[in-house]
Amino acid sequence: MSEEERLVSCEVNQKPVARTELKVDGKEIELNSFVQNFICQTVIGMVKSLRGVDNIETIDLKISKKAKSSQAQ
Repeated sequence: MSEEERLVSCEVNQKPVARTELKVDGKEIELNSFVQNFICQTVIGMVKSLRGVDNIETIDLKISKKAKSSQAQ
């Protein structure tokens, strides 16, 4: 098996390491295994580096854009 075939095979057969869900404006976005692992490992890596974080079982992360304030003119 060539290096290219091995890399493609690895990506296609990759299993998620953890359950990862993404919702945008309340709508669940379907994620393939590669994207689930990418998001999961990236967030876990950042959170593990924080002081006071030891054993991680779950991470709840919510990102909300700041509401635009209406300014009187």
